[in-house]
Amino acid sequence: MLKFIPLGGIAEVTKNMFVYETDRDILIVDCGAGFPEEETEDRLLIPDFSYLHSVNKNIRGVIISHAHFDHYGALPSLLSEFDVPVFSSRLALEFLKEKLKEVELDKRVHLHPLRPKERLRLGDFGVTPFLVNHSVPNTFAFCLETPVGRIFHVSDYKFDLTPVDGKIFDFKSCVNLAGSGVLALFSDCLGACENGFTQTEKGIEDTLYRLIAKAKAQVFVTTLSSNISRIQQIISMARRLNREVVVLGRSIETSIKIAKRLGYLRVKRSKESRRKRRADESKIVYLVAGSYGQSNSTLMRIAQGKYPRVSLKKGAVVIFSADPSPPNTKDKVDKLVDLLTIRGARVHYYEIQENLHTSGHGSAGDIKLLFALVKPKFLIPIGGCPRHMRAYSLLAEEMRMNKKQVFELLPGDTLVFTKDKICRGPRIALKERIVLV
Repeated sequence: MLKFIPLGGIAEVTKNMFVYETDRDILIVDCGAGFPEEETEDRLLIPDFSYLHSVNKNIRGVIISHAHFDHYGALPSLLSEFDVPVFSSRLALEFLKEKLKEVELDKRVHLHPLRPKERLRLGDFGVTPFLVNHSVPNTFAFCLETPVGRIFHVSDYKFDLTPVDGKIFDFKSCVNLAGSGVLALFSDCLGACENGFTQTEKGIEDTLYRLIAKAKAQVFVTTLSSNISRIQQIISMARRLNREVVVLGRSIETSIKIAKRLGYLRVKRSKESRRKRRADESKIVYLVAGSYGQSNSTLMRIAQGKYPRVSLKKGAVVIFSADPSPPNTKDKVDKLVDLLTIRGARVHYYEIQENLHTSGHGSAGDIKLLFALVKPKFLIPIGGCPRHMRAYSLLAEEMRMNKKQVFELLPGDTLVFTKDKICRGPRIALKERIVLV
């Protein structure tokens, strides 16, 4: 028997955390955080770990799919309560180490790098990671060997044939691992309402090039600090236009340092950050932290005239190259855009400019292609809201799957697998948990 207990990432986009449980062992996939709806940046929403405390079983490990905060951000809290090993890509582990240092846990935890296609045995579970495309390099999907059959767990992904890092979705491993039959596919549903296939990351470059080339004075570009692919594109576009990149903001500086050290960024030393302001700012692209309108971010302080290193000049071009609609951020971004506009900047953002961002999540075409490659007996949508889950179910129907083969879950719902069968298990109580940061 195998139980599936989602502690987050069901009927919500963040707090992704999924528990697989046999009679003896537990395997955890992802352990992410979110942010409360109220205006605060010193608190995090994390999954409720009460269920893990209630069962007397071996937690064999946590496997992390990729280096995004909504998939690893709650690990410091989990690791302060449970002594368990963590397995992921080198990039995700380096991001995690920075968070663990903040709470003085970095010397006490066991972190193990995962390599694509290298099989790992964790108690009752065999784990084989393979590469998929997302907005951060080295994103993994997992093939899980369990006592009842083979499970595919595919968190955030899309199919990108021209990714920035040149590494496409590992079709061969996916098909080979699925070849002997897949009992269930747990996969990302966030893009299920979007038609077609998700746009390639390469499509952003022409837009960035055109906007930067037209600018006659200051240029500020902001993106998510963990979006290594987008950071590489901004650096490449600036280099083509003979502009120097100056990085402003600790989170982006840290990401660049880690990604460069591990070989995920191609950056010339002289083109990197933390140089003094030059007189001719028309030869600079400022890469700035704060794309989600955080009140204490570098870009917000620049908009308020409170940042000591750089002053925003009238006519400056500000480009938002980030997800336009992450949970609980739209009002903050709108406020920041208004402040920049009042100070005389020409702001390019999602409401007035297309092709500034492309999603890291597969659209309807991507989702149906994954169904066709894996050919699972059962489907379970994860990582999205109820509307995305329902759209995912309808896509399954288009692929001639029976409604009884798709399970839409709500928080607290569980599933129980036996060989060839699946049913709903007992509900568990989940409480909202907020921690200070």
